[in-house]
Amino acid sequence: MKKLASVSLLAMALLLVAAAPSQARPGFHHSHFARGRVFVGVGVGPAWWGPPYWYYPPPYYVYSPPPPVLIQQQPPVYVQQPAAPVQAAPEAYWYYCSSASAYYPNVQSCPEPWVKVAPQPQ
Repeated sequence: MKKLASVSLLAMALLLVAAAPSQARPGFHHSHFARGRVFVGVGVGPAWWGPPYWYYPPPYYVYSPPPPVLIQQQPPVYVQQPAAPVQAAPEAYWYYCSSASAYYPNVQSCPEPWVKVAPQPQ
């Protein structure tokens, strides 16, 4: 606003200097037929004063994004399966045929019942 006022005052001062009457200069006479008129004023109309008093500016809305939706995840549930019963390794036995004096599978058949023998480390 101050800039507008200073520019308009400068323009008025320049117009006043340019429109000084020629009679103020000695020795210069002008014709009475070539007289001009200069109007010095400020061209301010109602539009320069702003909108009318009944005009309200539109409301100022502030846009803010919606808050983020946080989904709480449940911790994973681990279900422990019941332990399978531990089966003992089948006991390995050697089968001995006393009539052949040998063990199975070296002897495929034995005329008497096989004798179950615990394995011996060799």
